[in-house]
Amino acid sequence: MVFASIVSSALRHGRRMACALAVAAFGLLAVDTPVLAQAIDLLTTAQRFEEARLSGDYATAARLGSEALAMAETATDRDGIEPVDLLIHLGEVQARLGQDQLSIDSYQRALALRALTLGPDHPDLVPILQALADLYLSTQRYSDAEVQLQRMVSIERAAYGDAHPNVYASLTKLRSLYVAADRTDDVASTDKLIRKVTKVDRSVPTTRSKGKQDRRYKQNDGFATVRVFYGTNRAPTGDTKPAQFYGTARGELDVGYLDVSIPQIHKEGELETQSRWSLFTLEADPEARRRFVLLNKVTPLSQDAFVTALQRQIRSAPSKDVFVFVHGFNVSFEDSARRVAQLAYDLDFDGTPMMYSWPSQASTTAYTVDEASVGISSRKLAGFLETLVDRSGASRIHLIAHSMGNRALIESLETYLAKRAPEQRKKVFGQIVFTAPDVDRDYFLETVESLRESAARVTLYASDNDLALKTSAKIHGAPRAGLAGASIITLPWLDTIDMSAVQADMLGHSYFAANAGAIYDLFRMLWRDDAPARRCGMVVNPTADRRIWRFNVDVCKGNDLLLAGVLFKRFGTQARARVNARMNAISDVAEKQEWTRILGRLDSLLTEGQ
Repeated sequence: MVFASIVSSALRHGRRMACALAVAAFGLLAVDTPVLAQAIDLLTTAQRFEEARLSGDYATAARLGSEALAMAETATDRDGIEPVDLLIHLGEVQARLGQDQLSIDSYQRALALRALTLGPDHPDLVPILQALADLYLSTQRYSDAEVQLQRMVSIERAAYGDAHPNVYASLTKLRSLYVAADRTDDVASTDKLIRKVTKVDRSVPTTRSKGKQDRRYKQNDGFATVRVFYGTNRAPTGDTKPAQFYGTARGELDVGYLDVSIPQIHKEGELETQSRWSLFTLEADPEARRRFVLLNKVTPLSQDAFVTALQRQIRSAPSKDVFVFVHGFNVSFEDSARRVAQLAYDLDFDGTPMMYSWPSQASTTAYTVDEASVGISSRKLAGFLETLVDRSGASRIHLIAHSMGNRALIESLETYLAKRAPEQRKKVFGQIVFTAPDVDRDYFLETVESLRESAARVTLYASDNDLALKTSAKIHGAPRAGLAGASIITLPWLDTIDMSAVQADMLGHSYFAANAGAIYDLFRMLWRDDAPARRCGMVVNPTADRRIWRFNVDVCKGNDLLLAGVLFKRFGTQARARVNARMNAISDVAEKQEWTRILGRLDSLLTEGQ
């Protein structure tokens, strides 16, 4: 019974599912034989369902999903726990099989259960409402679809405010419904709302700017394009669609560049994403680039052509810096590309953004497979870094890894540095940033010492509220390097930042609760190599060693802080006059309030000389 409850809870928590299942498996020795057999059956069936769903075998997935759901419901009757994510995935499979009513029933059950847990107006209800709306639209049940879409708009306006891309996307969907239903009056009223939510302009006047602009990446026709150079040991799939260009199989080192669009309505610290539950996400949408962060093009290159293109990009960029991002568990090539581009845009990075994508299975049930994949990826990443250091012409190379990706980065750095003479290992890199590393704590302490002289600054982001890392610690029987609390790592030369106050992960990777203040901290590091004492909200932990800095999220929250930092970076003391010019041209009350907050943040930066 205990195991089944953990399984059910894991199913409700998406990407943490695999970790929770593995923890449960380690506890089976304490369970009696009948419960053990039931638990193993449920685990096996749930895994087979997920594998069939991800492989596109929807008929098999529908059968296995129904079996797993029945088993989970029987096993959890006593606790009243329902596997909401399993219902959602089953609804998706049923919809793809054309089993519309079965799909609607699954989604409605999931919606009711999630609303019971989170409340009727929680933003986490929106993906399920979107799926229901799409089902009703596909069968021309316009009145039912309208109910779901109006509820979505209501929830999102209350949660995010009017000037938010999620609100815009939902209103656009509602408008399409009214057009299809030939309700001209409702089309007109919705158009008024759409004009309102797209009205906010975060640009500043550039007249008399001597060629300066307010951002590195300029908006044009509703979106900006960020070019990201990449390395990957994923095998190409043979599919030319950008999102499916690289899959989950292992391959040799591939290199190239890709283009990602950032919508003008983008909000700093967020990753505007198309609904994963929508039946229409694979259809061409001419407006999509104005609404979502999208991977639009992948261009693989030979090694020499890659170096030539990278050198050209670095020479033409405002800065000759580059940063390389290494993703973590359960991340596809597509989502890694989108994340890196969004970070480059929000950080106003003047250099060249890059990423390394190892063959994660992008599945919540594939934790152990991802562990094996990341383990064999480090040597290829080391070769990628060697090319970057020796041939790119970059002035500074910053390295950022997240979660399980820290394993590949640490091992690749050990491999790379071992080939260099001791005198050639110093200050090879600019910033090395370990964010929430899912790495054995003792291993981290033993290996990171060899990296200390290879970078200008080494930073560790840790948290005491990271359930995924706590679960991983139980699986491995040892604390993880990314955990704060009693096991937090301190070293004289390491900047340890306790990010426990940030509910989203350190890079703002969350559907509705991204933290622009955390990205601002990274902004200050990459821009000016600021020590923690000079960065926003950093206070010395009063109960711990003075080498531990605690991030005060209340002081450093809000997109206004990040945008004020970008303006200060671009224009220095002239930034205030430009903001005032923008405010004088604004008549909308909400927009003027936003710029007033930005001005307040900017005044603080100017006063402090930061």
